[in-house]
Amino acid sequence: METGARFNSSREAEDALIYLPRKAITNLRKGQVIYDEHQPATELHLVVQGRVKVATPVDDGTESLVDIYSTDDFFGESALLAPSMYPERAVALDSVSLMSWTNREIEEQVERQPKLGIALLQLLVKRGLDNQARLQSFALDKTPERLVRTLLRFAERLGHTDDGGSITMPPLTHQVMSEYVGTSREIITFQMNQLRQKGWVRYSRRGIQVYPAILRQHLAEHSRHAGIADGASGERFLAAGDHAGAA
Repeated sequence: METGARFNSSREAEDALIYLPRKAITNLRKGQVIYDEHQPATELHLVVQGRVKVATPVDDGTESLVDIYSTDDFFGESALLAPSMYPERAVALDSVSLMSWTNREIEEQVERQPKLGIALLQLLVKRGLDNQARLQSFALDKTPERLVRTLLRFAERLGHTDDGGSITMPPLTHQVMSEYVGTSREIITFQMNQLRQKGWVRYSRRGIQVYPAILRQHLAEHSRHAGIADGASGERFLAAGDHAGAA
């Protein structure tokens, strides 16, 4: 491609790009606001280079991180809704290059190429399933496990695999991770230090290196122990009922 964008072979990116017209590239500096609740999204964006943070504002002045999007990712799908329906904020985490299409351009292209609508629908369904898994983690996991799942998700989406089986990804601040995990920056700092002491994670200002096999093993053991504990609690509950019935 003339712009130098590295488009991978993922279904959602490939299918949509087959039917979307190429547009001029827009370059943004690190920290620049792409859209927010005051100037809502009016375009669907494709990240050509860099990383973009999308978050929703919370009443107490904090943010809840929706996701981080990098090369080949689409974001800004809220542009397909009425602007006031879904307030969110997109900020460039790095120097970013974007290709963008207006709501009207998307609608016109879908009329000409209905398969574009299918590709975008697939993208939204996949993100819905990802959000479902995240909600399940909020309901069942404690903070350490939510952090481990966060590290695995961002490593797999943003990083590259090293020779030893670890994954290295660009640096993320503890504040950004706390917005995704749903806790304070101080707690994330404490938990990250714990993971580093165990040798499961290494990090510096240059990046974060995680060991996915160890982290997945930890999650599996946690789930198994939680299942045993739930089973024991259920048995005690039933036993208490039997004793009450006998009385």
